[in-house]
Amino acid sequence: MKISLISLGLLLCVSSSAMAIGLNAEQGKNTSALDAEIGRSSGGLYLDSQWIKNTADGVQIGQAGTGYNLEIGPVMLTAGAKATYIGGKKGDNGVAFPVGGGVKINLPADFAIYGEGYSAPEQLTNSVKNFVEANAGVSWSPLGPLVLKVGYRYAGVDGKDGRPGHTLIDGPYIGGGLTF
Repeated sequence: MKISLISLGLLLCVSSSAMAIGLNAEQGKNTSALDAEIGRSSGGLYLDSQWIKNTADGVQIGQAGTGYNLEIGPVMLTAGAKATYIGGKKGDNGVAFPVGGGVKINLPADFAIYGEGYSAPEQLTNSVKNFVEANAGVSWSPLGPLVLKVGYRYAGVDGKDGRPGHTLIDGPYIGGGLTF
């Protein structure tokens, strides 16, 4: 275990010469989210973690993930995997291991559009038939490390063992963060 953590750390250091650390917060009508990441804004390997809460009904999602960013001019393509804890309210508490990816397109005047999606079929979950999440929006970096965002986030599950499918997180948000 100790050797694999050291190996992962070495891979992260070698994968990109300038790995930025980012901290972000988002707020929607019924959602709050916190995100911490290393290397997400540059090409190569990255680490990412999130905590998202539906403030209307108490549903929570906690995630830790890793992936790879490929920069092609103003476009950043991402492929990754996450370990996700689902703290649902309808008997679907458990874990999922979604895989997916995304794209970010840098635009003039420090704007960017982004979108990503992840899914975990029944074979990669222990409490639901399927876990799906998506996030898309527009970001703006008016000053050096500051990033402002507006977007839409969705997360939902298909129930299993007679439990219904339902939405965990759904709605627009505004957010901001620092990357240094």
